[in-house]
Amino acid sequence: METGDVVARCQHPGGVFRIVAYTALVAVIIRFLVLPLRKRVSDEQVALYLEEHESSLKGYVLSGVEFGAEADGTGQSGRSAALIRQLVRAAIERCVTIEDGRRVDRRRIVRSSGLLAGATMTGMLFLLLNPSFIRHSAPFLLSPWNDGSAENPYAIEVSPGNVSLARGADLRITATLRNFDSDEVELMVKRVAESQWDRWPMTVDEATGKHMILLFDLAEETEYLVEASGVRSPLFRVSVSDLPYVDRIDLEYRFPSYTGLSPQRQENSGDIAALKGTRVFLSVITTMEVGGGAMVLNDKDTLLLEVGADGVLTGSVTVQQEGLYRILLRNFQDELVVGSPDYIIDVLEDQPPSISFTQPGRDINVTSVEEVFTEVRAEDDYGIGQLELVYSVNGGPEQTQVLYAGSAARQQVTAGHTFFLEEIDLEPGDFISYYARATESEQRRDGQVAATDIYFMEVRPFGREYRQAEQQGGGMQGAAPAGATGELSERQRDIIAGTFKMVRDREQYSTEGFNENLATLALAQGKLREDVQTLVQRLATRGIVQLDSSFQAVAQALPIAVTEMGVAEERLGERVPQDALSPEQKALQQLQRAEAAYRETQVSRGENRGGGGGGGQQSDPEDLADLFDLEMDKLRNQYEQVQRGQRQQTDDELDEVQQKLKELAQRQQQENERLRARQQNLADQAAGGGGESQRRLAEEAEELARQLERLARENSRPELDQTARSLREAAEEMRRAAANARNSGVAQGVAALDELREARRLLDQNRSSQLQGDVQDVLRRVQRLADDERDIISDVERLGDGGQSQAERIGRMRERKVEMAAEVADIEAQLDRLGRESQRDQKDAARKLTEAARSIRDAKLREKILYSRGVIETGSRDYARNFEQQIASDIAKLEELVAEGIAAIGESREQRLARSLDRTRESVNALESMNERLKEATEQQRQQQEGQQGQQQQGQQGQQQQGQQQGQQEQRGQNQQGGPPQAGSQVPNQSGGPGRLRPGDLRQFGRELLERQSELTQLRQELEREGVDVGELDEVIADLRSLSRSRDIGDPLGLERLESEIIQGLKDFEYALRKQLLGAEEARPFLAGSEDVPSEYRELVEEYYRELARSRRNRR
Repeated sequence: METGDVVARCQHPGGVFRIVAYTALVAVIIRFLVLPLRKRVSDEQVALYLEEHESSLKGYVLSGVEFGAEADGTGQSGRSAALIRQLVRAAIERCVTIEDGRRVDRRRIVRSSGLLAGATMTGMLFLLLNPSFIRHSAPFLLSPWNDGSAENPYAIEVSPGNVSLARGADLRITATLRNFDSDEVELMVKRVAESQWDRWPMTVDEATGKHMILLFDLAEETEYLVEASGVRSPLFRVSVSDLPYVDRIDLEYRFPSYTGLSPQRQENSGDIAALKGTRVFLSVITTMEVGGGAMVLNDKDTLLLEVGADGVLTGSVTVQQEGLYRILLRNFQDELVVGSPDYIIDVLEDQPPSISFTQPGRDINVTSVEEVFTEVRAEDDYGIGQLELVYSVNGGPEQTQVLYAGSAARQQVTAGHTFFLEEIDLEPGDFISYYARATESEQRRDGQVAATDIYFMEVRPFGREYRQAEQQGGGMQGAAPAGATGELSERQRDIIAGTFKMVRDREQYSTEGFNENLATLALAQGKLREDVQTLVQRLATRGIVQLDSSFQAVAQALPIAVTEMGVAEERLGERVPQDALSPEQKALQQLQRAEAAYRETQVSRGENRGGGGGGGQQSDPEDLADLFDLEMDKLRNQYEQVQRGQRQQTDDELDEVQQKLKELAQRQQQENERLRARQQNLADQAAGGGGESQRRLAEEAEELARQLERLARENSRPELDQTARSLREAAEEMRRAAANARNSGVAQGVAALDELREARRLLDQNRSSQLQGDVQDVLRRVQRLADDERDIISDVERLGDGGQSQAERIGRMRERKVEMAAEVADIEAQLDRLGRESQRDQKDAARKLTEAARSIRDAKLREKILYSRGVIETGSRDYARNFEQQIASDIAKLEELVAEGIAAIGESREQRLARSLDRTRESVNALESMNERLKEATEQQRQQQEGQQGQQQQGQQGQQQQGQQQGQQEQRGQNQQGGPPQAGSQVPNQSGGPGRLRPGDLRQFGRELLERQSELTQLRQELEREGVDVGELDEVIADLRSLSRSRDIGDPLGLERLESEIIQGLKDFEYALRKQLLGAEEARPFLAGSEDVPSEYRELVEEYYRELARSRRNRR
């Protein structure tokens, strides 16, 4: 602490300073103001002053003053009066020349005025800025009659100060440091009857900046003060009296029926944290017997509490909204008085289901005869009621396939569906759009619905034609077209996906945000329509269709697409996005048909070239086709540049979220330690903070979850939803920990920390996957660059063929060179950025990526491409060919280095084994979901058979008007037989077991069973490479293979085998794998203060803390 601070905090030096300051001020005023004004100045002194400071007067003024009295003739000296008057006149004239004396002190006056103005402005500036030393010292100087201690700028304000409480009540104390900071702020407290002071550190309330602490169970009169850095607050007293007060509140939660949760009891609680609709029963134990009580909600509603035989007050409240409540107790005067502090009611939000496609999870290319397996995974806190797959063919009516509708809601459901495309009339360019939808448990009337993004299957041509087109720039097999002919359809798919999201997530947007996003989609649709219209016009004006009939299909499809896009743009402008989806998808169909037709032209061009030159009559159509390619390349580059910018922005946001999540986990760990210390210190009457800091952490976690959910929606990143879900669950645990700070708060705080760590793990995993995707994107760009260079070499070979289009061909080549050079520069920048970002976690990959970027600079690839424009135009064909081959060699080396960078992106053995463990757990869940769906399907088939049987029996009874007994016998016989067999089903057995599945269901489940077998086989191979014993997994795979071959999936024996042998066997393997991977972690001792307390011991640990607190209280 500085000396000035010490002096300022003491009362006596402040008084001495004020006396000295005021004495000096009075002395200055007397010396420089009072005394000069009292002294009279004679005319002779003025004249002498003028003469001394103005040499031009030459004594005239001084002589005039001396002899002026004789100018009127009254002088008796005998001097000439006329001469004296002439002398005075001359003196006056001299004074006029010096402006009556003002010129003498002009410089000094100007200087003094400037100083005065500067001092005035400085004073005004100090008053406006109000610096602390002026603000704090002014009262000392301006109020000398006040006590200096009352104006001390360093003080501690304490609330509530002196207070009177009921015996056994709790007291919340807050302290505010005025004009200074301190790392340590302590509460000094003692009972009045004792002399020993106890010191307790106070915690900081981050929201208000105040220091706070809670005193529990005040049974005697107590004195307290707050001290920080040598500054003490005044002494305060807490008086206690025998008034009724709440000693303890026990809560029993009865959750809504749709949750499937059993009642939960929490002792010694108070704050409520529960789902909306939860009924909470309170048991209020008071410090003395009372005649009744009431519960006040949000200072509005009052609920009466009943007094039981044991004196415990009981009542209940249904959680509907967040707020506060307090308990009122009836005293001896039969009055309701406040008997508790305010308790908080937190409403936990029931999160909507999370749903995503695990297969294929992206847009894909298919043939019209493939069997495409899709897999959906849905999860909800309290159970999935229904899972559906919704699909549409070429923008037609939506068709819904129910994948799961179990009577017992499962928290996790995995279901598959196979599209048998040969049963759908499809041709190249057609597509199937599909998405999945999950609904919460049917027991909840307002069950929330969640849906995935919309995905597309594009039908491509068969075999050789498609492969050749892909090699010539048509994209990559198994992925959405991304080559020179796919950017139009890709942009249209993005518009459809954006429109679908706006319809799906309407409730997530404000009216302003919703309208703004629709306007953006309308602009994007309009821009794409204009681009396609431009292509149509150029096809027509350049006569490409007349010169090459293979463009006929392209020319027919594009105008239809333009028309449909215009309709979609209009619907978006009218803010009815649901009506825009159909024309958008019809436009997509036409664009994809045009692209499929163009692929055929690429194949035919390649065959006609035969890999070499060829000129003559083929040159003009090929030149026009090259022009078409160039226009498409420009559109592709513009689109991909925007896409890369959006990905970079998303990556930056994820980096920020990752850093915040790390800090949040650290603060939660500190909060857990604080909760442990609080429980240990309960009996000593002090604990820091309460649940406010925990609730703030929950709010920050929810804010991060909302940010991730927004990124997932805007960027079609469903994997971020799982991270957001972990954050939501962490926030719920934090709120429960805040509500149960006296009881099980430590366990729930640890659970929150576990969820935060899981969120960090998922985000790290997503970032690693994103890095791999970014590098693969670079590789695709380099491969396209290599394709463009091969086209350039082919065009160079044709330079010597002559023809009128020679100049145009060179011009297009030069233009393409500029595009390629810009692409190389962008690839170099992206490689540098990826190398920097991956330096910490992927050192090998970072080194390879940096080497790839360096190879571009060392080879001067961009400069070569730009220089080659002149070589093409002025050099010989051999020179140009050799130069282009050198460029192609440099690009090939770059492609090799980027591919090595992808191969270098890897995981540690622990990460790979952890991922394998996750896959094993997912396989268990998938098989359990399949078993549940099998049971539901067979049960529905059995009920259908019984219904048909009952209808037949009623018909027979109507026909047998006479012979009722015979009809009853027939009915009994039919009951024994199980009714007539139905097509595709088997007669149930006499025990009433379910019948066989329908052929369609049997085919679907059989296909899904093969997928499960394939997944486990791949898992086995990965684990075997890691040296893990896979003997148990081999048995599961063998049983699964045997069941799939037996075709008795729906039989009772098959279901029993699936459940008892396969699922249980896989669970045993998962347990063994977990034990093998985490054995050392599970076997280690749990030290004091450890967060990883097993769930079965948490209640014992919490009871230990409570018992410890009670024993300390008894000792006191």
